[in-house]
Amino acid sequence: MNVGPGPVAVLSGIVFAIGVFGLLIRRDAFGLLVSLAILLLAPAIAFAGFTLTGGGSGGPPQGEVVALVVVVVCAGQSLLGAAVVALVRRRQESLDVDEYGEVEI
Repeated sequence: MNVGPGPVAVLSGIVFAIGVFGLLIRRDAFGLLVSLAILLLAPAIAFAGFTLTGGGSGGPPQGEVVALVVVVVCAGQSLLGAAVVALVRRRQESLDVDEYGEVEI
């Protein structure tokens, strides 16, 4: 099945909008991290999808490589962020980001 670049752009835009909506609505730190990860994965979908739909027949897989790098960086960001949030949670006893302020680590 051959899919054009239009549906890939729409899917990437929808995923990006879900990430932005999550960043604006969420109050807990882990929810913000998940929303940020979703927000960062939208360009990865676009890179991989546009390489597949843009006539990537036999050429080097450039979009897939960029998407893989984005996914690896996003995973590292999520792990590091989760560790920081867990450390702050231990000190503050709350995950609500409105209650954070100056935190001594």
